Amino acid sequence: MKSVDIKAEILEAIWTFEEGGGCTVENLKTRLNNEYVIDDALLSELERSGYVTIRSQQISLTEKGIDSARPIIRRHRLAERLLTDILGLPPEETEESACEYEHVLAPGLTEAICTLLGHPRECPHGSPIPEGECCKRADVSIQTAVKSLNSLDVGDTVRISYIRSDDHVIINKLYSLGISSGKTIKLRQKFPTFVVQIDNSQVALEKKVAEHICGLKI
Repeated sequence: MKSVDIKAEILEAIWTFEEGGGCTVENLKTRLNNEYVIDDALLSELERSGYVTIRSQQISLTEKGIDSARPIIRRHRLAERLLTDILGLPPEETEESACEYEHVLAPGLTEAICTLLGHPRECPHGSPIPEGECCKRADVSIQTAVKSLNSLDVGDTVRISYIRSDDHVIINKLYSLGISSGKTIKLRQKFPTFVVQIDNSQVALEKKVAEHICGLKI
């Protein structure tokens, strides 16, 4: 494994720990020492290069480190979505393949995959996917495979990929109705309200709620 790959793995691990509240040198070594030799000399080199700061065994990404880690995290989590949403793998089986993809996906291909998936905001495990330029432009230049419910036709059946919303009221409402990632629903009606069938029940949804449901047509 090349040193640049070790650096990438370290930055990715720190990013993930920081999402949970912070990272220590011991955290890092515990997570990565089975695959790599993470010694103090390597971490000191990353600090001298401006990627991290180390204070009393607490290790944090600098702005340079964040800028380097962001595309790695983005590629990894988009790969997980691709494997789950398009290839149908269970989320718990995506990690190894996603780790391989994160090192080989070119920027243009990464943007194409993001557009194909409908610019998802979270990976299958619920972690945020860093926004790309295509998300800011809301590109639809290639056909999007994962579509929002309001863009589908009556009679279409979809497997829900994710709920595209930061509004916990909407998310909790949908969950209470049994509408969540992995469930299959059929669109029965779009006007005056959306009506979907899930299992043996039919559920009415306001348009502003329905548009947050994104899935793969089956």
